[in-house]
Amino acid sequence: MMGQEEKQEDAGGISASSSMEDIIASESSQSLMRSLVGNIGDVGDFYFPPDVVGGVCPRVVGEEETIVWNAAAEACDSERVHIVWQAVGQSIWYLAVRSSDLASHTRSWCPLAALLPTKEDIANLPVCYTYFGDELAVLMVVGAEELHIFRGTAPVIRAKSERVVREHGERAHVVNIDPFRIGQMTPVPWYSVSLFEDRARRVLATASIFISLSVVGLAFVVWLLASLAMISSRHDLASINERTQKKVVALMQNAQNMRASPLREQIENFLKVNEGLLSLNGFLTVYNVKEKVVRWKALVPPSATADRITAMGGKSIETTNKGTIIGNDAQIEYEAIREKR
Repeated sequence: MMGQEEKQEDAGGISASSSMEDIIASESSQSLMRSLVGNIGDVGDFYFPPDVVGGVCPRVVGEEETIVWNAAAEACDSERVHIVWQAVGQSIWYLAVRSSDLASHTRSWCPLAALLPTKEDIANLPVCYTYFGDELAVLMVVGAEELHIFRGTAPVIRAKSERVVREHGERAHVVNIDPFRIGQMTPVPWYSVSLFEDRARRVLATASIFISLSVVGLAFVVWLLASLAMISSRHDLASINERTQKKVVALMQNAQNMRASPLREQIENFLKVNEGLLSLNGFLTVYNVKEKVVRWKALVPPSATADRITAMGGKSIETTNKGTIIGNDAQIEYEAIREKR
């Protein structure tokens, strides 16, 4: 019994002794590797989000993140989601939750994320993982081509796990996740694309500043060389000075054009809308740029006044039980065209 239990625990996820080199050698990928790009932060206590969802997607090498993000956004009905995913072979197993559900648990991690299958676990599927808390019980069924999560009371989850085992025959087995087992797991943090969007904006802003400084520095070097040539030659002073001024003006114009690039303007417009929503305690649900036309839609609290919505270039579209949906003129026109179709 002990040997079988240890085998089940090994099939449940990545243990603390598994290194990143072992994961890469097994031709598997997971969203935790994204943390190598930058410091996401320390991981806090574990937390089971009540509305966590999961699934399995077909894998396209190099497009795993896009595939998982699209599937998670559709499953959660929100473009702001936190995800954890594991890709092995031709399949991707993922967990997702709305970012708003983690607002009060920003540094938490879900033990179910550490139980996504690796290459070594494929032969032991299907597996039923159960967790019985004080208020809620959770069941995660992981198969070769399936991943389902069920929530309910302890009796309901026990009955559901027994039914799943009967449906899969002797191949399926149940692994109970208790606090001691969770303590032996390696925490897998949630991954949010907003973290990398912020980092991309900082990189673009830094690159823009350095390019501008480089162009200005180049202009200064050209001016200095032209001045030295003028002093040394003493010939055709007027012609040299005119050419130098033209080059400096051209370089400065190039620097100004780079600073006023369409990408920078779009980033500034996005930041303006985002700052307006932050002041209203709302969040953006749609932001689309196509052929220089920007349309956006957001959800704000019912307490948001019309003048503040108008100040950020938006209009009220409809009122729901979650709040007021607002958008700009382009978004309203877009939705009107869709309704006519």
